[in-house]
Amino acid sequence: MIGAIPSSGVSSEGQVMKKLGMLIPSMVLASIAGISVSAHHNPGYYFDMGVAIVHSDVTAVSFTAANPHGRLIYTMADEQGNETEWIAELPANNMMRRFGVTGDMISPGDRLTLKGNPGRNGATMLRVTHALLPSGEVATFYAPQGSGSLQDLQAN
Repeated sequence: MIGAIPSSGVSSEGQVMKKLGMLIPSMVLASIAGISVSAHHNPGYYFDMGVAIVHSDVTAVSFTAANPHGRLIYTMADEQGNETEWIAELPANNMMRRFGVTGDMISPGDRLTLKGNPGRNGATMLRVTHALLPSGEVATFYAPQGSGSLQDLQAN
């Protein structure tokens, strides 16, 4: 029968409109959530990935090997000699373990040399790629970057 209403009591046009009414808000929400996730997982959003700097003679305040990101808080003297606190982002604990970095390798008060990508817009943040530890060992935090030698601590 042409133009008849299905037994569900809703016309086929009504069913299409109902499905579109649920689909469109879901697509909008997914696209907004995707922007946030993309920014979070793109280190270039927070760090200048085209530059590598070296911070020599810094003092570890705390080191946390955790998921989703490890964190190192350290202090270093700025150009005027004032102690400045920096936050270093590290990879997830499971990735650090793959490269031989464990949660007990850095302790508060340890003197370190760090290499990494600086925070954008003058932020006191560093995405650490390598660290010279008190033991003399060079820890690599992201691969495939370097040989685990002192040469890895050269700025570019």
